[in-house]
Amino acid sequence: LNESNLRKRGKEMNPQELFEHIKELIAKKDFAAAKTFLEDHKEELGDYFDKAKSMLEGNDMVNDALKKVKGLFGK
Repeated sequence: LNESNLRKRGKEMNPQELFEHIKELIAKKDFAAAKTFLEDHKEELGDYFDKAKSMLEGNDMVNDALKKVKGLFGK
């Protein structure tokens, strides 16, 4: 799905489905799309917004650490 279709589709999803979609994007390591989707649907996510945001922040910390470790070994 392209981004425009995703946004339209997101408007038709319930909060749990939106959260599941964010989890799928994270699992695919598409963090930029997950962040965009999160911001685009923060109103519709309701209570799931904080959970999804925490998941993304946790992944950001892990990715930053991995980049630093790779940098130490020149990879």
